[in-house]
Parts: sequence; C-alpha cells; structure tokens
Amino acid sequence: MLSVLKKFRPVFLVLDLLLILLSLKGGEFLRTHVALGMPIDQATSSWLTPRIYLAALFSWLVAFLITGAHDARALPDRRTWRLLLMSDFLGLLAFLSLLFFLKVTDFSRGLVAYSFCLSLGLLSLRQLCTASLLDRLLSPFAQRILIVGEGDMGSQLAERLLANPWGAQIVGAIAPHGAIEGLPRLGKLIDLPDIVKAHRVDIVIFALPAKRHQLIGELVMRLSSLPVRIHVVPDLLNLTMSRARVEDFFGIPLIGLREPPIGTLGRVLKRAFDIAASLIAIVVASPVMLGCMFAIRLYDGGPAFFRQKRVGENGRPFDMFKFRSMVVDAESRLKSLGVDRDRLDSENAAFKLKNDPRITPVGRFLRRWSLDELPQLFNVLLGDMSLVGPRPEEAKVVARYSYFHRKRLALKPGLTGPMQVNGRGDLPLKKRLSLELAYIDQWSFCADLKIILQTIPAVISGKGAY
Repeated sequence: MLSVLKKFRPVFLVLDLLLILLSLKGGEFLRTHVALGMPIDQATSSWLTPRIYLAALFSWLVAFLITGAHDARALPDRRTWRLLLMSDFLGLLAFLSLLFFLKVTDFSRGLVAYSFCLSLGLLSLRQLCTASLLDRLLSPFAQRILIVGEGDMGSQLAERLLANPWGAQIVGAIAPHGAIEGLPRLGKLIDLPDIVKAHRVDIVIFALPAKRHQLIGELVMRLSSLPVRIHVVPDLLNLTMSRARVEDFFGIPLIGLREPPIGTLGRVLKRAFDIAASLIAIVVASPVMLGCMFAIRLYDGGPAFFRQKRVGENGRPFDMFKFRSMVVDAESRLKSLGVDRDRLDSENAAFKLKNDPRITPVGRFLRRWSLDELPQLFNVLLGDMSLVGPRPEEAKVVARYSYFHRKRLALKPGLTGPMQVNGRGDLPLKKRLSLELAYIDQWSFCADLKIILQTIPAVISGKGAY
C-alpha cells in the first residue's frame, strides 16, 4: 500500500501548493473588501505579481519537503495536520524572508495574515478529507492479518501495525511464549491452520527469531493448502543501525541494514542550522559563560572546564566539554562515600547519585539551570554533536547496549533531546533508550524545533537535574 501512496505524493504536493496560491488570492480579496486595518486605495494594482507567486511556490515547496508532510506514511494519518501546520509556518517564514531579499516593501501585512489563516484551514480540510477518503476506500479491502511472533520482534511489529491500521485489520496473534501486548492470543502454533480458517485470515506474518526458522518452514508447508499470503520479518532488526530498506537487485531482494535515518537534504539542513544556531548562542551566552568560569575559579581555584570522553555518531569517541560542577578530586572521593565504582558500573552504568556531596555549591547552581552544558555549544560548532539528538553517552554505558539499542548511535548526540525534555536524570535507561530510538525512527526538522522549544520549560522546571 505504501508503494501506491508514494505514487500519489506529487499529486498531493501539487494540490497543497495550489491551495497556498488560492489562499494568497483569497487573502488579497479579503484585504481589499474587508474594512480592517489601514484604508487602501481601491485603485491600487494587485500585490500578487508573478514574482510573488513564484516566491510563494518556492517557499512552501521547500517547507513541505523539509517536514515530510507528503510522505506515504503520513498521507492517511489524521495527525498529519500537525506537519502541515509546521509546513505552513515554515513556508510563511521563508516567504517573508524572500520578500525581504527581493526588496518588496509595499506588500500588505493584512494580506499575509488573511492568507495564513486561509491556508491553515484549507490544508487541514484537505488532510481531513484525504484521511477520511483513504479510510473509506481501504476499509472494504482491509486485509485481515494474523501475527505469529514473540519477543521484541513480535512486539515491534504489533506496535507498528496498530499505529498505522489503515488498509489492515489485525485479528490477533499467536505467541509461542507469553503474549503480545495489545493483541488477543488466538491459540497455539499447532492450531495455526484452523485459526487461519476460523478467523478468515488473509495475511500471516511471522516475526520469530532466527533459531525458529526451521519451524517457520514447517508452518509455511502446513499453510500451503490455504489461500493465505505469508510474510516473514527477517531476524535482522537487532543488526540495523537505523531504518532498513529493501531493494530489488536484478531479481535478488537486498535488505539495507545501515540506511541513514536522515536523507542528504535533511542532513545538510540540520548541520547548517547547528552551525548558525550554535554561533548565535555562543555570542549571546558568552557573558553568562564568562560569569560561570569566574565563579568556578573563584570558589576553589580549580579548572573551569571538564572534559570527558563520550561516544558519538557511529560509535566514534569525542571529547565533550562541560563546566566543572564537582570538586577537583571527585573520582578519588567515591571510596570515602562507600561507593564501589566497579560494582556500580556493572549493575547500572548510567546511575547518578542524587544529592551527590561532591558537587560544589556553584556546580549545584549550574546543574539546576543546565548552565554546565553551555560549553557543548562548541562541540556542536565543531561537528561532534548536534543541537538536538540522543544523549551523549559514556563508553561504559554504550557497552551495555543490545544490538538493537546501538541504533541510537546512528545520529550525532545532542545538546538537548527527547531524554532532556522528558525527565532527564529521573528516566531509567530502558525508557530513555526507547524515547531516543523513537526520535531517530521518526526524525524530522519539525521534531528538532519542537524539542528545542520544549527544552526551555524543562530547564525552568529543573526536573531530573542533578
């Protein structure tokens, strides 16, 4: 079904661009005929020249491509109006920027306001109609799906199917060991053919580990006499570094295991934004950073900066910078606190002491307001980190990852990220990894902007900052 929707992506993209142009024309009409704002000369010629239309088309085209609002997975989803809202806002900003560079000084601000409101309404209405239409068209042809799976593979498959149910009806699951959350357990493996017939199953999806591949072969043979389609989820999910992609190589199916989670355009945009934003932030925050350096030096005369090895993109180590928030001999004082670092690392490498007595009064203030993280702006500028991404982790923590969790190394670590805006130090390692993997799988420039905005209240609340 995704392959069909991909073919219609240009159609919806062109349709939405036409709606943007219609919004501009409607905005001009309202500005001319609705008596709001400054009076205008009725003899004034149209603001909407061919140059303005071209500027609008270019601005919103770039915005739509950046947000991915017309991706095949997004088209049938009613929640896509959020992407369209962000696209419209970004398109508006780009449009106003182009007007500035084109030195268009006589453009009506009222027209812009009317057009933006109209475009929001038209884009939302178009998306609602698209989702409803696809639901109606696909529901009579919905495929009845049975999942035969266990472990992480079965759970992930069920989660994806339940999140995107269009064109599919999941009748239940057969789990050799335990159950799959969210799905009714229909029976045992030995009863598979009877279950398929009783529930009129159209598709059986096997999501079993590699050690059960022989069992899959036997089950496929038992289903050979039934009119049912059979799919197998390859036991390669734990090896993928990000999104996998299947290609047809002259009739041979190839599975790409290390496809980048961000395309070329997205990577260029993310890096350009990192450079520009980090430079601006360094200039703006320089007085605060100088004050932090002075306070740390004044307290105990020790170094102001703390450098630590962290694991970056694709497992590459780098030196992460922070303001020192602990006493100079912090590591040697652990024994006096009765803490066995070797035992602690083996049990929970990500563990942090609450109310750690090694933290200086200055350091406690810096941590409370996340000021100790400001030097990482230089890591962002150097390219070791990004403004938004997974938490930069120590090698001892990464060593405890499963193959599946190592997917979080597919992106540069971030100064802020899903972990920092969802509880920071209060999050257990498993929950933190889950949030970061979801961020990587669903990356978009809009998601980065959203996390940056969420960082401000997260810092103010101080939750998990210790």
